[in-house]
Amino acid sequence: MVEWSALLNGVAALISWQIMYVLLSGVFFGVLCGAIPGFTACMAVAVLLPVTYGMSPLVGMTLLVSTYAGAIYGGSITAILLNCPGTPAAACTAFDGYEMTKQGKHNEALGLAIGSSVVGGSISYFFLLVLMYPIAAFAIKFGSPEMFILAILGLTIIASIGKGNFAKSILAGLFGLLISTVGISPTGAIRANFGLVGLMDGVPIVPAIIGFLAFSELFSMLHTEFIVEGGDNSTKKKNIFTIIKYSFYCFKYPMTLIKSILIGTFIGAVPAAGASVASFVSYNQAKQSSKNGDNFGKGEMEGIVASESANNASTGGALCTMLAIGIPGSGTTAILLGALMLHGLQPGPRLFMFQMELVYGIIIALFLSQIILFIAGVTFSYYLSGIVNISTKILVPTIALLSIVGSFALQNSIFDAQLMFVFGLIGWVMKKNDYPVIAAVLGIILGPIADSNLIRTAIRYRNDFTVFFTRPVSLVLIIFIVLSMVLPIIVKKIDIKKQKKT
Repeated sequence: MVEWSALLNGVAALISWQIMYVLLSGVFFGVLCGAIPGFTACMAVAVLLPVTYGMSPLVGMTLLVSTYAGAIYGGSITAILLNCPGTPAAACTAFDGYEMTKQGKHNEALGLAIGSSVVGGSISYFFLLVLMYPIAAFAIKFGSPEMFILAILGLTIIASIGKGNFAKSILAGLFGLLISTVGISPTGAIRANFGLVGLMDGVPIVPAIIGFLAFSELFSMLHTEFIVEGGDNSTKKKNIFTIIKYSFYCFKYPMTLIKSILIGTFIGAVPAAGASVASFVSYNQAKQSSKNGDNFGKGEMEGIVASESANNASTGGALCTMLAIGIPGSGTTAILLGALMLHGLQPGPRLFMFQMELVYGIIIALFLSQIILFIAGVTFSYYLSGIVNISTKILVPTIALLSIVGSFALQNSIFDAQLMFVFGLIGWVMKKNDYPVIAAVLGIILGPIADSNLIRTAIRYRNDFTVFFTRPVSLVLIIFIVLSMVLPIIVKKIDIKKQKKT
């Protein structure tokens, strides 16, 4: 329940020029960082952490959480315009966003991403405000069996990613899963690192995503003059009114929007799941339940709505677990938790007992950040949308440089940049032979979650895998996976029979 007196005091504490300044700075900085390939939300918040040392707890946390919110959205801009997700959470947005860009509908795609992100974030913060404890209490019930099934739920999308070629989709997905097993396993065994020290911790996700999606696309760009057919002669140039107009088009898909926000908020609250998992699971469910499911991956607006609303809603879920229980739901919230401790505050029940006004102040600041995010999103989208009218002779070397820098910046490792180049070549070969690279990316992102939690389950329950069916939550997830795979087939057959009768 909301304590109204503490809430009003929290709102009053936000009425200052310092708060407005850090909100603006945080959101704009977050969007900019999120749009840079390889510069994740976690890195954006980490960069600003030292800046908050001399600030009051409310001002400092407002700066960090607004940066977090901005960075999660920012990744969608380059995902849509260049097929180069700024953050792993935006990888799903590239499925349909980049296809719309190639069709000259980049303004529409950018508008949809903004609207879906703001609505997804705002509603998740409402849940954070009124249902923080119930969500967090349920989320921590997720053990290794549930996390494994959750990862499998996300992986079920692989079967429907390819252009009608089931075998190639499965092979590409298995290739991604195979890559994800490289490195030291939870049991301490070293697997398939080929004697390379850089692979001891496994294949880094960011260089792999940049290589498969962005760098591989450069080889295709070499054969065209512009990203959009017609280039600078196209009538679909920068149009701020189209961007604003289409930001409201997310409401054309109310069921997908609501479902994706619920999925994003809940998965965000599950420790170690994160925005990427939320985005893929939401996209998969939207594809299976949509009447236009066959158009997903070909420039379907509903796909952008599902992806962006879920990954932004995950921020509210992740903050639920961090604030209410003191358990970070993602890498970024781990840094936020550390920031609270640096200011002498202990996240969890004690924070609510003694610093209730601060908690409400942070939540209201998140709501305010969404208003600024809309302005920042429209601004960045408008000015960056002109990229599609730039010749590939300029774009290719620029994107190549950004890809190298983004891969290197993750761990200051030239090995990561080399790895990105290798994945770029592999991705290019896969595209030429009609293997969906996104299936491989999906395997790389979700594979480590499935792998580590399966091993932990085997160790903890002594190879008794009946635990997946005896634990209520995991059993419900299994039933959900089966239904989500079977029901679309049944519905399609019913539709075919109806068409034959008519």
